[in-house]
Amino acid sequence: MAVINQQFTAKGFSQKVSKLLSASWRSGTQRDYSGKFRQFSRWCCQKQIDMYSASLIDCAEFLTYLFHKGLKYRTIAGYRSMLSSVLQPINSIPVGQHPYIIRLLKGIFNSRPPVVNLLPEWQLPLVLKLIQRPPFEPLELAPLKYLTWKALFLVAITTFRRASDIQALRLGEGKVSIQKRGITFIREGLSKSDRPKHVCPKIFVPSFSQNKLLDPTRVLKCYLKRTKKFRNFGQEHRKCNLFLSFIEPHRPVSSQTISKWLVRIIKLAYEDSSLKVKGHSTRAIGPSWALFNGASMKSILEAADWSKESTFTRFYLKEIDVSVLK
Repeated sequence: MAVINQQFTAKGFSQKVSKLLSASWRSGTQRDYSGKFRQFSRWCCQKQIDMYSASLIDCAEFLTYLFHKGLKYRTIAGYRSMLSSVLQPINSIPVGQHPYIIRLLKGIFNSRPPVVNLLPEWQLPLVLKLIQRPPFEPLELAPLKYLTWKALFLVAITTFRRASDIQALRLGEGKVSIQKRGITFIREGLSKSDRPKHVCPKIFVPSFSQNKLLDPTRVLKCYLKRTKKFRNFGQEHRKCNLFLSFIEPHRPVSSQTISKWLVRIIKLAYEDSSLKVKGHSTRAIGPSWALFNGASMKSILEAADWSKESTFTRFYLKEIDVSVLK
């Protein structure tokens, strides 16, 4: 980002304007671009190329190098975006939008098409059976670790949200509203999908009266009651985070920790410890099972904050193995 700021300054923009221009990239994008830029700079050093004045051919060679390293199309496309942000345009065309680079990416896509997995990595009913038994139940006797995991899993599977969204849930006045039909949270900051014409700060956790052992609001209320004693809002404002570490001094957890917790609770339902699971998979499994059980597409899109049905059907919809219900 320092390189990009220098470019803005070189064009005559003031420091204040440059700061706002840099803010157009989210913090996550900035971290991602920083890592990709380090990889690009190392490659340039090996080739004895000035990274700030790399030519179109140099950029094409670098992207081809990434392809032969085994990187996937979407990852390489991210590197292309980074190059467009860092390097000067070529013939008034951003590097990533140059016809040759566009055609190169098409060649990468055709040579290594993205792999789509129809079957999910894990089955939701198996995990739901797990969290209805000890050590997750009864809640009053459950260790804080398992109470935390159960609350997190039910929030993730019913809201269809990313780990970063769940990590941003807060407590306190104006941040949460408890109703009979569920609990509404106001998300802290911007979500990955938020943009000037679309901001969706509300995240709703529904009640599930059909089975109290799987009722997210029941588990959340018990979790909040158990963690109240070390939520000193006056002395440490950060402890207004919904999810805290179950290890003293009970600090707020990161989105990476939330993702790891989701993976661990899913793996507990399987004897095979080598099972490949991602925390983000709850964002696909939850809506797929909801659709299978009769939920409307509109309600699924609203809960997951997807603007188009194609986003769900193309990237997240999973074929459900109903044999696990027998």
